[in-house]
Amino acid sequence: MKRRIRGYTVCIFSALVLTTTTVKGQLTPSTAFYWENPYYINPAFVNTESSAYFSLSARKQWLGLSGSPVTLFGTGTFYWEKYKMQAGVKLLHDKIGYLSSSDLSVSYAYTVPFRDSYLSMGFSFGYQFQKVDRGEVTIEDETDPALVSLFGGKKQWNAGLGLEYIVTPSFRVGLSSQSLFSFFKKEGAIFGGTNYLYGRYRTRLLGRVYRPSYRTSASPTTYDMEWGVCLKQTEDSFQADGVISFYLNHPTQREKFQFSVLGRTTGEFGFLAGVKLISEMKVLCSYDYNLKSLKGDSKGTFEVIVTYPLFLTKCVADGLRR
Repeated sequence: MKRRIRGYTVCIFSALVLTTTTVKGQLTPSTAFYWENPYYINPAFVNTESSAYFSLSARKQWLGLSGSPVTLFGTGTFYWEKYKMQAGVKLLHDKIGYLSSSDLSVSYAYTVPFRDSYLSMGFSFGYQFQKVDRGEVTIEDETDPALVSLFGGKKQWNAGLGLEYIVTPSFRVGLSSQSLFSFFKKEGAIFGGTNYLYGRYRTRLLGRVYRPSYRTSASPTTYDMEWGVCLKQTEDSFQADGVISFYLNHPTQREKFQFSVLGRTTGEFGFLAGVKLISEMKVLCSYDYNLKSLKGDSKGTFEVIVTYPLFLTKCVADGLRR
């Protein structure tokens, strides 16, 4: 069994490494909220707080510029502890000017427990399509043959792979590749292939660490800090993202309040703030600004996300918390 697991791991890792070939000319929608929900970028991510997890987010880039990108994300994941597996669905819709692109994908992940850690392996398979909004294009010659290809749209299948290793209750690392087929079929690809390598570490600043029963037993208010680094490669460009987050854990709610500082090597920096309003429903807003490009023309990028977990129960790594 262990040899088989190692074989699967080697195969997935080899495929991820091979996809570092560059691609040019495709869309690469981004979000600041993959720190909150890494499932956005990694099909192997398993939510450790609930058996079902839903999220909706909207991102408006370059505020103040007409036709600037607007991106919508929606995800839902369902974990079966008995079978150590997770199924998920993700919907992405991106609009830039008169061009609309969408990606609907489903995923499967399997979690392998070790003595003091967990390895999750996952893949996704999706249908992507792109079209031009005819109502936003001025047409001078309706008989132009170029209009057939312009308004005909594009449709294609794509896939993703990922690994995530929960080293300790406080530390996890992940490796993933999105839109894999775009690395090998460059011409006509809708979304560009993107590789991610990330790590996250969380520590307790004040107060005792929660036990697995923290949701039902009273405990004092505590404060956590988390650091995260993500390396991203897409087309012929490389980018590094960093985040520092602070959490206030209420006696009956983990992460009641959150504040994060974001930074990217592309010259962007930003802030993220969140609060749990009703039950476990969490609302977060982020704002980031690019210091290098579009100076004086853009008022930055705004993003909002709503998350809601169901069936809060012991799930994968909960037993590791100390």
